[in-house]
Amino acid sequence: MQQVDRRFFSVVMAGRGAFVLMAWLVCVGLLVGHAAVRADVSREILNITDALIHSPEAATVSVAKIREPRVVDLVYQQLAHQPLWDEELAAQMLNLLLRSRKEGLNPADYHYNELLALEAEYGEPWANPDLLRAQFDILLTDGVLHFARHLLEGKVDPRTLDSTWNYNRREFDPNQVSTNLITAVRAKTLPQLVDGLKPDTPFYRQMRDALAYYRDLADSEQYFLVPDAVVLKPGQNHPNVRVLRSRLKQLSYLLPNSPETEYFDDQLEAATRLFQKDNGIDSDGVVGKQSYEVLNMTFQARVDRLRVNMDRYRWIRQEVGQEVIVVNIAGYELYYLRDGQLRWETPVMVGTIDTRTPIFQAQLRYLEFNPTWNVPRSIVQRSLFGKFAANPQYVVDKGYRLYDSNGAVVDPLSVNWSNYSSRSFPFRVVQLPGPDNAMGQVKFMFPNRHAVYLHDTPSKALFSRTQRAFSAGCIRVKNPLDFAEALLDDPAQWSGDRIQQLVDGGEPQQVVRIQRQINVMLMYWTVSPTVSSRIQFHPDVYQLDAAALAALDAG
Repeated sequence: MQQVDRRFFSVVMAGRGAFVLMAWLVCVGLLVGHAAVRADVSREILNITDALIHSPEAATVSVAKIREPRVVDLVYQQLAHQPLWDEELAAQMLNLLLRSRKEGLNPADYHYNELLALEAEYGEPWANPDLLRAQFDILLTDGVLHFARHLLEGKVDPRTLDSTWNYNRREFDPNQVSTNLITAVRAKTLPQLVDGLKPDTPFYRQMRDALAYYRDLADSEQYFLVPDAVVLKPGQNHPNVRVLRSRLKQLSYLLPNSPETEYFDDQLEAATRLFQKDNGIDSDGVVGKQSYEVLNMTFQARVDRLRVNMDRYRWIRQEVGQEVIVVNIAGYELYYLRDGQLRWETPVMVGTIDTRTPIFQAQLRYLEFNPTWNVPRSIVQRSLFGKFAANPQYVVDKGYRLYDSNGAVVDPLSVNWSNYSSRSFPFRVVQLPGPDNAMGQVKFMFPNRHAVYLHDTPSKALFSRTQRAFSAGCIRVKNPLDFAEALLDDPAQWSGDRIQQLVDGGEPQQVVRIQRQINVMLMYWTVSPTVSSRIQFHPDVYQLDAAALAALDAG
């Protein structure tokens, strides 16, 4: 921090006796003076780091401000409590911390404001320059370490938000981290190293670009409400059409020089349909309740949603292997990636608000064609018992079979249903393969404690809906036989025709083991990429964004 020393000396020399002090410095030699300052700073660093570990109440830097105390202490032990940062590198790292905003993070979390205040205080006549430099050095070290951790694993710990979360959390070795930091500082590679910790995938880059775009809107554009009293339709004349046009121009769905008319023309309809598609609502060109809700989402709300989802991406970045199935629950979409390339994608259905699909990961183990369905007791109690009791023939017609505790088949027509309630019902329920089987023709098994898996469904008409939270927790896959062919990736043994013959033959429970390591990742992103490089916003179906944002904004 040569700048710090110069500022200190300039302040001292500007006062009374400056010429005497200068002469004295020349006599004893500048190196002696510099060494004295270094020794005084070193003592201050030792006092602060010792207090951080052993007596926090005595620390001259608030322990609440230091996020990585163990690593900070190890850094300065290895440095014999000498300062880590010189003037040039400190300036570079301050600039890097400021740019954390571009990642949806807050520079204040990395002591940016305090560091600027300490720099400013150096010039004050009452300042203790050695203490200030020690505080600055330690806060900058901690800020850089904390920023690096957030880039690697996200700021928010998802385990505090969701009990089903089982993704790996990166473990930091304090000794290794401290050594790596010092090595990078000495090699003058630290700015590039920290910058390289940012995720660098098309999805993350699209979110970062969209964040800058909506921040610019929030700063430069006047926000207004689009009146929602009238449903607007193509071909209609209405004064509110002008306001609709203005909002779509702000959001770049219409060109700035497009006509300012009250007529809902073909160009406006096309822009409206694209806007609806990008916001996860029915793309019909009709502006009603759902459309008004997303049209009137503030620019800042979109900024916040992007920040939340950028952090969600950082939570799982280290889990994305060479071959992975990613289900975005909020977007009702599935992506199959192999060797970094998107091999297949499909719409899916997920759990209702009351029967949410959990967020977790597991390994795909096998596919089962013409599956049976061992119906969970929760579903029997909630959905099936009432139907069985009202019409026992329903059990037979829909291909269900009842088993007693000894494994014997029970005739549903012989059961005295009035003896049981949904909770006391004693029989195990299995649905045999067939056209009514809730699993359809194939299921994709990744064993887990939630009894959740991917599967076909006989209720294919529901895929035409834009919002598809219909299941009891499992994920229903559109065109699942095509997905099976893509996963098996063996045209000789498992061509599309061979798979179709297998399911048409009706032989039950044909199991095909997966020999490769394929991770299934169930995630929740309320934004996602599109092939046109636009960001798509999805309704927060499980209302998870607010808690994630609060945790992200917490100090």
